[in-house]
Amino acid sequence: MSNGALGNPEVLPCGHRGCTAAFAEQWNTWPNVVTAVRTIATVVAWGVAVTTGSDAWLLAALLCYWVGDIADGLLARVTHRETRTGAVLDVLADRLSVCLVVVSYVSRHPSAAGPAAVFLVQFVVLDAYLTLAFARWSLLSPNYFGLVDATVYRLNWSPPAKATNTGAVVLVWLLTGSTLAATVLATVVLGVKAYSALRLTRLPVPRVLSGCAVLDVRPAVSPRY
Repeated sequence: MSNGALGNPEVLPCGHRGCTAAFAEQWNTWPNVVTAVRTIATVVAWGVAVTTGSDAWLLAALLCYWVGDIADGLLARVTHRETRTGAVLDVLADRLSVCLVVVSYVSRHPSAAGPAAVFLVQFVVLDAYLTLAFARWSLLSPNYFGLVDATVYRLNWSPPAKATNTGAVVLVWLLTGSTLAATVLATVVLGVKAYSALRLTRLPVPRVLSGCAVLDVRPAVSPRY
């Protein structure tokens, strides 16, 4: 079904990549298949890790998540098969995968509980809220949030922000074993997410989606922060 404005077939393409104007929403896309496969692979590796008590398998589960998360998003963009359904599925799969790995790791390594707790609050609560907020506007995914607010996009979905979001804290912990360093970094990222969430509350939200995110926010006054 072509539903640029979520059900309005009369909406014409707006010219901005990432808007919902004249796009076909569907489940059966290859990017969604990759999302499903990488989630299953993560769960299987996690199951082996729980059964065998192996940290190596937990790391394998984490790698399945990381590599698969990059692959499904890249495939969707390259093949122009991005959908709002796929974006939501990606968010849910990410949280399931991360929670399984982190909680299992902490159960074996209690010293990681501090940074893990801060990280989970940031990723599972605040980041999920921010990521799913794209649906308030005529956007295919949060990757195009720059059409609504450039600052929130740069802080959360630009390539450096994505790398910091899930990878930085884990890598600092694995490489240094420093509870303090990992906790400080996780707290900084949490602060960025909290600021972004506050900024998000100040953005204008349209009553009816136009099919074009740029039109959705006009006339708009940028938040003063």
